[in-house]
Amino acid sequence: MGSSKAAGAPKPLTAGIIPYNIQSPRGNMVLYDLAGQPEYYTSHCACIEAISLSSPAIFLSLVDVSLSQKEIAKQLCYWSTMISSVCSECPHTSEVIVVGTHADKVNKEGLLHRSKAIEDLAKAIFKKQHFRGFIALDATARFSDNMKRFIDVLSKSNDTVVQHCPVISSDCHILYAFLQQMVPSEQVTTISQLLSKLQADKTNVLPTETSKMIPLLTILSDKGLILFIFNKHSPDESWIVLQKSLLLEKVAGVLFAPESFGEYRALASNTGLVPIPCIRECFPDLDAHMLVEFLFQLKLCHLVDSTLKIVDTSQTLLDLTRDKPDSFDPDCFNTKGSFGWLMRTKEEHQFFHNRFLHVLMLTLMNGCGGTEILCNPQLKSLNRQCIVWSTGICWNSNEGVTILVDVVEQFRYLCVAVSFPGPQYQELTVLQDIRKTFNQFCPSIDVEELVIDPRQNAILSKSDGVRDFNGKVVAIAEWIRAESRLPKLIGIENDVIGPKLLDLMNEIGAVIPSKWRDVGVQLGIAPGVLDGIQRQNAEMPRSCQASFEQVFNEWKLQGSETPYTWTHIIGILRRPAIGENDLAETLATKFK
Repeated sequence: MGSSKAAGAPKPLTAGIIPYNIQSPRGNMVLYDLAGQPEYYTSHCACIEAISLSSPAIFLSLVDVSLSQKEIAKQLCYWSTMISSVCSECPHTSEVIVVGTHADKVNKEGLLHRSKAIEDLAKAIFKKQHFRGFIALDATARFSDNMKRFIDVLSKSNDTVVQHCPVISSDCHILYAFLQQMVPSEQVTTISQLLSKLQADKTNVLPTETSKMIPLLTILSDKGLILFIFNKHSPDESWIVLQKSLLLEKVAGVLFAPESFGEYRALASNTGLVPIPCIRECFPDLDAHMLVEFLFQLKLCHLVDSTLKIVDTSQTLLDLTRDKPDSFDPDCFNTKGSFGWLMRTKEEHQFFHNRFLHVLMLTLMNGCGGTEILCNPQLKSLNRQCIVWSTGICWNSNEGVTILVDVVEQFRYLCVAVSFPGPQYQELTVLQDIRKTFNQFCPSIDVEELVIDPRQNAILSKSDGVRDFNGKVVAIAEWIRAESRLPKLIGIENDVIGPKLLDLMNEIGAVIPSKWRDVGVQLGIAPGVLDGIQRQNAEMPRSCQASFEQVFNEWKLQGSETPYTWTHIIGILRRPAIGENDLAETLATKFK
């Protein structure tokens, strides 16, 4: 077809995620066209997590070659961080191809120079993925050499992905073929409806029990062929979404749409709260409870109970935290007698991405009392127990402790500032919640944790940053040793930041090695996990010490349910089931 004239500026047509099923002799492929607007980043991550659990993916990262190198680097860093996070559960490395757009806006010599620079940049950034290369494409020349190269690279990536895809059972193939016959007459069905159709089919060879059908549907959902939404209250009524675009495009595309999109609906006003009747009104053809469960399972919302205690489920609210103020005035936060904590990324190109921050805000809002509905479900009288803005949250605990969490400096610094009502230090579970969420959603990001003094220079100044008494950020132990004006913070390294694994092993694991399982039980670690630890280390020369180390690591990941502090583990040692009072007293003197 040769070349044709430019098509003009593209319109923002992609809302949410548009899936395309592609069939070829090499196998079936699902292409997901992701909207590029930042408002969709959180929902993109959530959806990709759900469809990339078993099979590796090919990511085409599009960058405008006419932009500055700094802006291109920023976009590539985002996609590298996002891909590493959402594909962390996949056993194989994802493929990445960087495609340059708007090549027709750059002259030939300049394009060659830019292509080499972008290629080198992408190689440095996509270190944790299989980077296939950079290719600049001109939309006005469909059959250019670069287009042929792109197709060749894409084919090789596809072959690699197909080789790594796990083989699914014949039952899965038969079930998927049966579900395809139900489209387009049915777009959503339930397990009970599916089983009724299978029982009526005289040629059916598939199981007709819910317990046996759920694993098959889960595999198909993990493959991205369908969307399976498990209903924990009634498994028989779990939903099977045959047309994925219903939720990926029409639902996520509406709920997270920018105001400039025609799909935008002002569902949450500036409160972040959405009454379920509004969900029904916005999507009248879909089951509102299915939509709520879909959003809830992807951790895009949490349920808020009305203080009116109305039993009718129509009064239940969703908190999407989509619409929030852009900033927070730190002057309203009393920083006298405060403690500060900072988590920052070690590498300049890494940052805390939208998905992690969204789930963290939902977790903290839910844990601090969230929202109180004072009058009616129309949200005309509403009182949040916390203040929420675009990058953070602040709330008061029942004990009078004020806690502020904010993300600053281009999303590389996560800060926590705490104001205590008196001179006594109180245990902070918020740090455990942050670590637990971080470990789940940011496994590829390297960070360090620091103690800071938030009283200096307006605790979270966007321009001046955060600092200690001497105007700089220093390591935890160094800051504690150097600061004598805050005696209440002496030892805070031990109980706020948490015990060091080396100390735990030397002080507990080496002293009472045979009690590793008893300690694990008291820490709330599941019996199945403890059985696995025992089997794994049974043949090792120092099996008890190795088992203790794994118990401590499991404890650290549990979050606020069992706080990762010396106070907690010392209390465990004092329990009758452990009976190590002398050891507990020794540790209390040394670490508390």
